[in-house]
Amino acid sequence: MKVSFKTERADWNFIIPASVIWIIALFVTAWDFVQIQEMNYRFSIVSAFGPGLLLIGFSMCRVAKRTLGKYYSYGLKTLGKQELVKHGIYKHVRHPIYLAMLLYNSGIPLLFSSLYGFLLMQVFIPLVLYRIKIEEDILIKKFGDEYHEYMKRTKKLIPFIY
Repeated sequence: MKVSFKTERADWNFIIPASVIWIIALFVTAWDFVQIQEMNYRFSIVSAFGPGLLLIGFSMCRVAKRTLGKYYSYGLKTLGKQELVKHGIYKHVRHPIYLAMLLYNSGIPLLFSSLYGFLLMQVFIPLVLYRIKIEEDILIKKFGDEYHEYMKRTKKLIPFIY
């Protein structure tokens, strides 16, 4: 079995900007909470969504990673004799880890009622859509018609919607 450890070159166009935006968004969230809100925690409906999104996102990510098992990696790559995973959470959505990432990244600034941090975290959406495109191109190349059929039956990011 040949294992590829090299991350696809196009993937770096996601990894670097996503890392920079994530760090900046966390910094802005902290700055907003400390400087603007003066560390005066205001419990509200908005801040109540934060822990919920964090919990749902982290749980979904854990379930998806466990379902992928040995096929999971941080970089976009495939194994020599890799099988297409279409069971578990992957029966309902093709990219649950990206959905989970969007949820928990949105939950962090909401927990601290940071509108600025929340808006910055939304920059992840086009980055995630870009990475999904790269990943799906790799999977189509690897699995061909099997992946095309899977795409017809399963939503990309949001179950039953998109």
